[in-house]
Amino acid sequence: MVSVLTLETFVDGSRLWTISTCPGAGGLPWKASFGGHTPAEIIAAYADALTGITPAHDQDPFTVLKDAGWTGESHSPRFVTSPDSMCEMEHFADDVSAYWFVRTIVPLPDQHRLWGAYFSGKTPPHLISAFAAALAEPAPLPRARTALPLGCRHLVTATSQGTWLSDTQHERQISARVTSVRNAARRAQRAAAKNSTNPASVPPPVPGSRRTR
Repeated sequence: MVSVLTLETFVDGSRLWTISTCPGAGGLPWKASFGGHTPAEIIAAYADALTGITPAHDQDPFTVLKDAGWTGESHSPRFVTSPDSMCEMEHFADDVSAYWFVRTIVPLPDQHRLWGAYFSGKTPPHLISAFAAALAEPAPLPRARTALPLGCRHLVTATSQGTWLSDTQHERQISARVTSVRNAARRAQRAAAKNSTNPASVPPPVPGSRRTR
Protein backbone atom coordinates (compact mmCIF):
# COMPACT_ATOMS: atom_id res chain seq x y z
CA MET A 1 0.00 0.00 0.00
CA VAL A 2 1.51 3.33 -1.11
CA SER A 3 0.76 6.41 1.03
CA VAL A 4 0.67 9.89 -0.51
CA LEU A 5 0.78 13.19 1.42
CA THR A 6 -0.59 16.36 -0.20
CA LEU A 7 -1.27 19.94 0.91
CA GLU A 8 -4.01 21.71 -1.04
CA THR A 9 -4.51 25.49 -0.93
CA PHE A 10 -7.88 26.82 -2.07
CA VAL A 11 -8.95 30.17 -3.50
CA ASP A 12 -10.22 31.41 -0.15
CA GLY A 13 -6.84 30.69 1.45
CA SER A 14 -7.97 27.60 3.35
CA ARG A 15 -5.73 24.55 3.36
CA LEU A 16 -6.23 20.80 3.56
CA TRP A 17 -3.71 18.09 4.44
CA THR A 18 -4.53 14.69 2.92
CA ILE A 19 -2.97 11.27 3.43
CA SER A 20 -4.33 8.72 0.98
CA THR A 21 -3.39 5.29 -0.27
CA CYS A 22 -3.47 3.62 -3.65
CA PRO A 23 -4.84 0.13 -4.28
CA GLY A 24 -2.29 -2.59 -3.73
CA ALA A 25 -1.46 -5.81 -1.99
CA GLY A 26 -1.74 -4.15 1.41
CA GLY A 27 -5.54 -3.85 1.38
CA LEU A 28 -8.32 -1.55 0.23
CA PRO A 29 -7.56 2.16 -0.41
CA TRP A 30 -8.51 4.75 2.19
CA LYS A 31 -8.18 8.48 2.77
CA ALA A 32 -7.70 10.85 5.69
CA SER A 33 -8.00 14.64 5.47
CA PHE A 34 -7.10 17.32 8.02
CA GLY A 35 -8.04 21.01 7.94
CA GLY A 36 -5.23 23.53 7.69
CA HIS A 37 -5.56 24.57 11.35
CA THR A 38 -5.33 20.98 12.66
CA PRO A 39 -2.53 20.95 15.28
CA ALA A 40 0.69 19.55 13.86
CA GLU A 41 1.05 17.24 16.85
CA ILE A 42 -2.21 15.46 16.02
CA ILE A 43 -1.32 14.87 12.38
CA ALA A 44 2.15 13.73 13.47
CA ALA A 45 0.63 11.18 15.87
CA TYR A 46 -1.44 9.80 13.00
CA ALA A 47 1.63 9.60 10.77
CA ASP A 48 3.68 7.91 13.49
CA ALA A 49 1.00 5.24 13.89
CA LEU A 50 0.90 4.78 10.12
CA THR A 51 4.64 4.19 9.87
CA GLY A 52 4.80 2.02 12.98
CA ILE A 53 6.90 4.50 14.98
CA THR A 54 4.42 4.29 17.86
CA PRO A 55 2.66 1.16 19.13
CA ALA A 56 -0.78 0.50 17.68
CA HIS A 57 -3.83 1.44 19.77
CA ASP A 58 -6.06 -1.57 20.37
CA GLN A 59 -8.92 0.49 21.83
CA ASP A 60 -11.88 1.75 19.86
CA PRO A 61 -11.52 5.51 19.12
CA PHE A 62 -14.65 6.28 21.13
CA THR A 63 -13.29 4.37 24.12
CA VAL A 64 -10.09 6.42 23.93
CA LEU A 65 -12.07 9.66 24.01
CA LYS A 66 -14.54 8.59 26.69
CA ASP A 67 -11.65 7.55 28.93
CA ALA A 68 -10.40 11.13 28.52
CA GLY A 69 -13.70 12.60 29.71
CA TRP A 70 -15.56 12.97 26.42
CA THR A 71 -19.28 12.24 26.60
CA GLY A 72 -21.74 10.58 24.25
CA GLU A 73 -25.47 10.74 23.71
CA SER A 74 -27.83 7.87 24.45
CA HIS A 75 -29.68 8.25 21.15
CA SER A 76 -26.43 8.41 19.17
CA PRO A 77 -23.85 5.92 20.47
CA ARG A 78 -21.40 6.76 17.66
CA PHE A 79 -21.07 10.42 18.60
CA VAL A 80 -18.98 12.03 21.36
CA THR A 81 -18.23 15.58 22.48
CA SER A 82 -15.23 17.04 24.28
CA PRO A 83 -15.59 18.33 27.87
CA ASP A 84 -15.57 21.97 26.65
CA SER A 85 -18.15 21.16 23.93
CA MET A 86 -15.86 22.63 21.25
CA CYS A 87 -14.93 19.37 19.53
CA GLU A 88 -16.94 16.35 18.44
CA MET A 89 -16.30 13.04 16.70
CA GLU A 90 -18.89 11.08 14.78
CA HIS A 91 -18.90 7.72 13.02
CA PHE A 92 -21.47 7.35 10.29
CA ALA A 93 -22.17 4.03 8.58
CA ASP A 94 -24.95 2.55 6.49
CA ASP A 95 -25.32 -0.06 3.77
CA VAL A 96 -23.66 2.20 1.21
CA SER A 97 -20.84 4.10 2.89
CA ALA A 98 -19.02 4.78 6.13
CA TYR A 99 -16.78 7.52 7.44
CA TRP A 100 -15.47 9.25 10.55
CA PHE A 101 -15.73 12.99 10.99
CA VAL A 102 -14.22 15.36 13.55
CA ARG A 103 -15.31 18.98 13.99
CA THR A 104 -13.81 21.70 16.16
CA ILE A 105 -16.24 24.58 16.52
CA VAL A 106 -15.68 27.98 18.10
CA PRO A 107 -18.75 28.89 20.22
CA LEU A 108 -19.63 32.10 18.40
CA PRO A 109 -23.12 33.15 17.26
CA ASP A 110 -22.47 31.67 13.81
CA GLN A 111 -20.78 28.51 15.19
CA HIS A 112 -17.54 29.09 13.27
CA ARG A 113 -15.74 25.83 12.45
CA LEU A 114 -12.06 26.05 13.33
CA TRP A 115 -10.87 22.82 11.74
CA GLY A 116 -12.09 19.37 10.87
CA ALA A 117 -10.81 15.92 9.98
CA TYR A 118 -12.25 13.17 7.84
CA PHE A 119 -11.46 9.43 7.64
CA SER A 120 -12.94 7.16 5.02
CA GLY A 121 -14.56 3.92 6.10
CA LYS A 122 -11.59 1.72 5.21
CA THR A 123 -9.12 3.70 7.30
CA PRO A 124 -7.40 1.26 9.71
CA PRO A 125 -9.02 1.65 13.16
CA HIS A 126 -5.71 1.87 15.03
CA LEU A 127 -4.83 5.02 13.03
CA ILE A 128 -8.08 6.71 14.06
CA SER A 129 -7.43 5.66 17.67
CA ALA A 130 -3.97 7.23 17.52
CA PHE A 131 -5.57 10.41 16.21
CA ALA A 132 -8.16 10.30 19.01
CA ALA A 133 -5.48 9.85 21.68
CA ALA A 134 -3.57 12.88 20.39
CA LEU A 135 -6.80 14.87 20.14
CA ALA A 136 -7.59 14.23 23.80
CA GLU A 137 -4.03 14.84 25.04
CA PRO A 138 -4.26 17.50 27.79
CA ALA A 139 -0.66 18.77 27.52
CA PRO A 140 -0.39 22.39 26.23
CA LEU A 141 0.90 23.05 22.71
CA PRO A 142 3.71 25.55 21.99
CA ARG A 143 2.50 28.28 19.64
CA ALA A 144 3.22 31.89 18.73
CA ARG A 145 0.21 34.06 19.51
CA THR A 146 0.10 35.10 15.85
CA ALA A 147 -0.21 31.41 14.88
CA LEU A 148 -3.56 31.10 16.67
CA PRO A 149 -6.66 31.55 14.48
CA LEU A 150 -8.31 34.92 15.14
CA GLY A 151 -11.64 33.36 15.98
CA CYS A 152 -10.39 31.50 19.05
CA ARG A 153 -7.64 33.59 20.62
CA HIS A 154 -9.99 34.79 23.36
CA LEU A 155 -10.71 31.15 24.29
CA VAL A 156 -7.08 30.10 24.75
CA THR A 157 -5.31 30.05 28.08
CA ALA A 158 -1.73 31.06 27.20
CA THR A 159 1.44 31.04 29.27
CA SER A 160 4.60 32.65 27.90
CA GLN A 161 7.68 30.47 28.03
CA GLY A 162 10.55 29.57 25.71
CA THR A 163 10.25 29.83 21.94
CA TRP A 164 6.94 29.58 20.14
CA LEU A 165 6.12 28.29 16.69
CA SER A 166 5.25 30.68 13.87
CA ASP A 167 2.75 29.79 11.14
CA THR A 168 5.57 28.71 8.81
CA GLN A 169 7.27 26.64 11.51
CA HIS A 170 3.92 25.01 12.27
CA GLU A 171 3.59 23.82 8.66
CA ARG A 172 7.21 22.68 8.54
CA GLN A 173 6.70 20.60 11.67
CA ILE A 174 3.79 18.79 10.05
CA SER A 175 5.68 18.24 6.81
CA ALA A 176 8.82 16.97 8.53
CA ARG A 177 6.98 14.45 10.67
CA VAL A 178 4.66 13.07 8.02
CA THR A 179 7.40 12.84 5.39
CA SER A 180 8.20 9.57 7.14
CA VAL A 181 4.93 8.27 5.70
CA ARG A 182 6.26 8.65 2.17
CA ASN A 183 9.64 7.16 3.03
CA ALA A 184 8.13 4.13 4.74
CA ALA A 185 5.72 3.60 1.85
CA ARG A 186 8.53 3.69 -0.69
CA ARG A 187 10.57 1.17 1.29
CA ALA A 188 7.58 -1.15 1.53
CA GLN A 189 6.88 -0.76 -2.18
CA ARG A 190 10.49 -1.59 -3.12
CA ALA A 191 10.48 -4.60 -0.81
CA ALA A 192 7.23 -5.87 -2.30
CA ALA A 193 8.55 -5.43 -5.85
CA LYS A 194 11.76 -7.25 -4.97
CA ASN A 195 9.89 -10.19 -3.46
CA SER A 196 7.64 -10.48 -6.50
CA THR A 197 10.54 -10.56 -8.98
CA ASN A 198 12.79 -12.88 -7.00
CA PRO A 199 11.07 -16.24 -6.43
CA ALA A 200 11.96 -18.16 -3.34
CA SER A 201 15.23 -19.99 -3.77
CA VAL A 202 15.07 -23.74 -4.14
CA PRO A 203 16.94 -25.55 -1.35
CA PRO A 204 19.84 -27.78 -2.47
CA PRO A 205 19.15 -31.54 -2.64
CA VAL A 206 19.82 -33.50 0.51
CA PRO A 207 22.78 -35.90 0.11
CA GLY A 208 21.63 -39.48 -0.32
CA SER A 209 18.12 -38.52 -1.34
CA ARG A 210 18.70 -39.19 -5.04
CA ARG A 211 16.09 -41.52 -6.52
CA THR A 212 17.21 -44.80 -8.14
CA ARG A 213 15.42 -47.18 -10.47
